[in-house]
Amino acid sequence: MLFLFFILFQLFYSIQSQLTCHNCPRGSNIFNTIITADTIPENLKDCTLISEQMECSIHVTWTQNPNQTILMLMPGGERNKISNRYNLQNTITLTNNGSQLQWTKSLEFICSTEQCNSPITLKRLLKSLKSDDSFYTLSQLLEINNQFHGNLCNFFANSSMPCETEMDQNTCKQCATQEYIESKPVEVCSNCVMDDIIENFITRQVKFFMNNRERHDMWMIECQQRGCNAIETGDLIRQKSDIQFDFDLFLNNGNNKFKDISSICLLFLVFMKIFYL
Repeated sequence: MLFLFFILFQLFYSIQSQLTCHNCPRGSNIFNTIITADTIPENLKDCTLISEQMECSIHVTWTQNPNQTILMLMPGGERNKISNRYNLQNTITLTNNGSQLQWTKSLEFICSTEQCNSPITLKRLLKSLKSDDSFYTLSQLLEINNQFHGNLCNFFANSSMPCETEMDQNTCKQCATQEYIESKPVEVCSNCVMDDIIENFITRQVKFFMNNRERHDMWMIECQQRGCNAIETGDLIRQKSDIQFDFDLFLNNGNNKFKDISSICLLFLVFMKIFYL
């Protein structure tokens, strides 16, 4: 048993510590359009390969008004526990900074196999990810209120995470609600924000885990209208956004290295549990 555990550990460690990653810098790959799976360039600019890395990553940021896409492939990163490390994160945000509305969408992908952050992988990610929203229809919730007071906010907690609800409402600058699902039921934290930098926003974020095909959902609002952080607002945010990921399409498309690492990670976790029992 110990010998088998040792072999698995050595295999896992060798995969984690001897990676070559693509390095395509942010400043060289900025496009004045919304890049999709069908329009992504075949070759990114100023790309190199960097060896002896522990993990690789892909970062994409889309903005509107004006339309822009920033692509970045990166090497490096710190080793993390498999059970706590997502592979893909997609976030959609609409912000009112007092002068304009700003829509932003981002994608972050983290992987641990040889050259796993290639442009080809990015194309497969975009083909497998569905990420739509109509957040502009909720823009009235984000209007700046120069007469804001904390008594406009709802205060409620049903969360395993710390959530302060006994607050001095005279010091509140915005209402806030964060809701998230890691395992049902939905957890909720509604209170207020005391920061002086005021940007009202709504956001939806989903993390996808390749090793067990799980997803964790989070949605949040910071706002200044009466009752704008009600639990019903969270329902609206979910209704106005749709983020889905086709694991089968991504993992079965191209070679099987992502399936292989998922299997290795799962075996490693199983033997860890057996070993400690």
